[in-house]
Amino acid sequence: MSQLDLLEKQRPQPAIVDPLSMLPTITRRPTLLRAINLAAEVSGLEDKQIYDAIGIDASHWTRIKNGTASMPLDECFLNFLNVVGNEIPLIWLAEKRGYDWGTIRKHRSDLERENEELKKELADHKRAVRLLVEAKGAV
Repeated sequence: MSQLDLLEKQRPQPAIVDPLSMLPTITRRPTLLRAINLAAEVSGLEDKQIYDAIGIDASHWTRIKNGTASMPLDECFLNFLNVVGNEIPLIWLAEKRGYDWGTIRKHRSDLERENEELKKELADHKRAVRLLVEAKGAV
């Protein structure tokens, strides 16, 4: 494999963004387009890294950023969110529609749900043992 092949396969690494700390900045954006532009800007990626990764040509990306073309709201939009490493446009939409982004959470897998249930069960058992030990000590 050549160095050029390695560069092509290397996925852009966006900056990590804490959406809750940016919530006021996100909600002040007047349009979805501005939220999309903010998402691209805070990612720290160059435009070329973004449009190449989502499969849009440079001229179309420029028109999207300027508002003369729309971002395709299909798999391309989801890929955009993955590439920029944040969900700023999604947060903007949720907030504009009256949802509280801070309380929205991703679906958990069966394994994650089972893990959480087992943690609660373990905490209950620890509490019961502690109460039993305290009760024996009081006698």
